[in-house]
Amino acid sequence: MKLSVKDYQGVHFSFDILALYLNRLLIQLGFGVVGIFEIIFIFNKFNGSLEKVIGLLSLIYILCIIFTPLGAMAISKVGMKKLMMYAMPFAFLSILPFLLWDYAPLYAPIGLVLASVVYKVLYWVPYHVDFATFTDKKTRGRQMSILLSISEVVAVVTPLIGGGIIIAAGFNYLFVISLIILIFAVFPLFFIRDKYEHYSYTYTETYRKLFSTQNRSILVGYMGDGAQSAVTAVIWPVFIFLLLNGEYFTVGAISSLTIFAVIMLRLLVGDLVDRWSRRKTLTIGSILNATGWFIKIFIETGFQIFIVDTYHGLGRVVNQMSIDVTTYSEAVDNGHYIDEFTVLKEISINLGRVLILGIVGVTVFFFSIKFAFLIAAIASLFVTLLNNRLSITKETDIVSGILKSAP
Repeated sequence: MKLSVKDYQGVHFSFDILALYLNRLLIQLGFGVVGIFEIIFIFNKFNGSLEKVIGLLSLIYILCIIFTPLGAMAISKVGMKKLMMYAMPFAFLSILPFLLWDYAPLYAPIGLVLASVVYKVLYWVPYHVDFATFTDKKTRGRQMSILLSISEVVAVVTPLIGGGIIIAAGFNYLFVISLIILIFAVFPLFFIRDKYEHYSYTYTETYRKLFSTQNRSILVGYMGDGAQSAVTAVIWPVFIFLLLNGEYFTVGAISSLTIFAVIMLRLLVGDLVDRWSRRKTLTIGSILNATGWFIKIFIETGFQIFIVDTYHGLGRVVNQMSIDVTTYSEAVDNGHYIDEFTVLKEISINLGRVLILGIVGVTVFFFSIKFAFLIAAIASLFVTLLNNRLSITKETDIVSGILKSAP
């Protein structure tokens, strides 16, 4: 199938989605310049202990599992716009501990955990609910393809910039630049409509619903997505850093080149998601993603990192685009249960992260770090469960499901 500009002529964006995504881009830029080097920084500060890195990140994910429902409950009182705005200072504070690490090596990791958790708990649920609401159902795949392609442009330059800054001036300058960018990220939020949703589950009911037979596809499917994302975010940076003998600029350059090689696939995949069935694109993406993880086991050189990660990028593009479109489509289809659906999804993702990092934390004593890629390959196949209908209702609703009234 050939990609045509005409395929994107009917795609339009509301002012709300543009403002919301500008906020997301600034956050991405602020965190992106640190990006892959954040994990490497922690790895070095922990004297090369992968187990301690895993423990720190796992603690963040566990606390997110515990507190995400509480963040959603605040939406009905505060509103989504204000809740995201309240999250922004904590995004800023999640970078500050890196600057203070050498002065307070005991308290800096604690500050990092607390700030990161509060930011994630307050920000992600309202962001995803607003994004699902503001995008157009008929062209959501192409809308997301365009927006994510813009994100990929940012993603291309940030590892290169980050590596360059570290070589030229050191980590502290990198963190200062990140902080400055994050200060400005809050301003686009002033221009979006404020929306309120009533989170209808109680705290304990949230987890009963999550582990119910009815929502097994949500739980296992998003756990698979979370598991592979944890390996990408935590294990992969350490692996390439060690393989490239600590060359920060080379790490950034290869990461940038790989992302650049994948960018053009975004537009094609976005068109296919809208044209093909969700089941077809998600299944193909999961297969490509799984084989990409498996091939990474055999990487031995920097050039192989580029080649294999580019191939894997194809799988990630198809896979993640399908997951995202599925997520936002299903969230909207769940009517006024959009916030409940999003909470179940976020908790499931974090459960997957904790589970796979726990497994890697144990197996790293017996196997190579590459064993994590095999586990990620298996986990990525569970994402195909998102092909199933993902519908939730309150425990008190009848079997056919009665959507709650608008507050």
